[in-house]
Amino acid sequence: MKKYLFGLSLLAINIYSAQVNFTNIPNPDSNASGNDKVMMYITNTSEATGVKGFGLPAVNAETDLPYTGASAPATRIEELRGMLLFVKSTGQVMVFDGLVWSKAFEIESDNISRFQLNSVSTTSGSVLLPINNTINKANFLADPLKLKTNVPTTGANINRLYIRQTGLYRVNVNLTFTGPAGSFSNRLGAGLYLNDVKRFQLLEDTVNFDGTNRKISLDISVYAVQGQYITLDAISEVGGTTSYTVTNDSYVTVEKVL
Repeated sequence: MKKYLFGLSLLAINIYSAQVNFTNIPNPDSNASGNDKVMMYITNTSEATGVKGFGLPAVNAETDLPYTGASAPATRIEELRGMLLFVKSTGQVMVFDGLVWSKAFEIESDNISRFQLNSVSTTSGSVLLPINNTINKANFLADPLKLKTNVPTTGANINRLYIRQTGLYRVNVNLTFTGPAGSFSNRLGAGLYLNDVKRFQLLEDTVNFDGTNRKISLDISVYAVQGQYITLDAISEVGGTTSYTVTNDSYVTVEKVL
């Protein structure tokens, strides 16, 4: 029993100060050299500040990955097979097989696409919403559902989200408005169309966001078939001559639920 307890105490001590390394040397701190192809060790020195775990080494862009282009190896580097690097600009983790890099996984949900809207104004109470296809993963703008793949960035098609997989989708429309006095005395909202046929319209009282801008957030669920396209518009309860601007601090998020 004493041996068992002694063994547990040794294990606890080793875990507390554990180091993990991928070298064949016992003390990476003192023995690391340029001959070491891959090395990692973990200590608990940052636990007092609440930092636990470790992050992958990162590069800014795919062009910064080592062993690419003119530096690509002619023969496989066995010591580097399985090396991982995080690419900040794409949110992807890349894996090196000793010859080439390929995507290991992506830091985003694979069933949610999110887009920013271009600013647009109306004097008639309703206006189609232009959906920008720019990907900016640092600001959570991404398109794993491929809703904007091969869709023109100008013209009528900028309003469209093309369905690639048949299923049930949840569409969140988060709109920020500015406008003259009286624009927000009635409810504003959004409409959803499938292949230019109106399917839903929702209205909501706007929320005074910062004294100048007003906001609404609406959720719409719709079943869509592969090949169909979704368009959205901003609407006013009274229409007519209601004037407002939908600012580019507005977003549409599409989630494939089923």
